[in-house]
Amino acid sequence: MSESMEDITFNEKTLRYISVFEKITDTEVVDCIDIPEKVIFLVEKGSIQKAIGKGGKNVTEISDAIDRNVHVIEYSEDSEELLKNIFYSYDVKDVEIEDKNDVKHGTVEVAQENKARAIGKEGRNLSIARKIMMRHSDISSVSVA
Repeated sequence: MSESMEDITFNEKTLRYISVFEKITDTEVVDCIDIPEKVIFLVEKGSIQKAIGKGGKNVTEISDAIDRNVHVIEYSEDSEELLKNIFYSYDVKDVEIEDKNDVKHGTVEVAQENKARAIGKEGRNLSIARKIMMRHSDISSVSVA
């Protein structure tokens, strides 16, 4: 795990969300990010199917239990793979990581028809991706191509 992992702390609410998630899915949560529009759970590599459940039933159950929208992402220590996983539902074509002016930058190329959705309203998905990457890697800038 990257050094920034040390800085991650959970409040009472996120700890409760993690507890509910782990109880329903029987999978381990690597990180939980609570933002106004949803709660994002990062799960251990290889446990995404188990976490989501057949036909998404676990996600629905968790969402009902905590009364919030839920999004599950598979964690990876590999920055490129983590970025790919964050944008998974937008049909990722390529991921490029480079240094730009002393800043590590990740560019995610998605299918053209998904580009606007991948960026999100007012760049919301980009800022979520940036937040996740800053918590788990040395990447502090993310863009969608």
